[in-house]
Amino acid sequence: MYKPKMMVYVALVAALTTLLLSSSGCIVVRDSPAPGCVEYLGLRPMGGCFGKTALLDLAVSPQINCLDVTVNNCNGGVLEIHNGCAEALTFDGVEIAPGENVALDVAQNGEGYELVEASGNFSEYIPEKDECVEVSGRLDDRDVTITFTKTAPLCE
Repeated sequence: MYKPKMMVYVALVAALTTLLLSSSGCIVVRDSPAPGCVEYLGLRPMGGCFGKTALLDLAVSPQINCLDVTVNNCNGGVLEIHNGCAEALTFDGVEIAPGENVALDVAQNGEGYELVEASGNFSEYIPEKDECVEVSGRLDDRDVTITFTKTAPLCE
């Protein structure tokens, strides 16, 4: 009579362990700002984020309440800019109209960098080593500077 209860407990523990390791992938073994470099115990979570490079240390100067600049590191690191201001924001020929949301990628331009429209959240630029990037733009009569680090691939 003791053995059947024990077998039920062993089977329950085995089933829960299998479920934990194979279904959720919630246990992070190695974390990274680049989603494609995160290592999980069990299966990876579902989704389409596989970037191996990232944007880090984002700073916007000056801070402007109606301008929202964030990082999307899903597929290599792009800037997402929401212009809630009454004026257009421009970066070397890229214009972000009032009320517009745009994803911008960094591109090397001779000795410097420029922002270009990204295709979705995919970054085309993959540097060989981490690079400190600074780009300048204009919002009406104000200069706007965005700085960040674009990483080299953070894993193989």
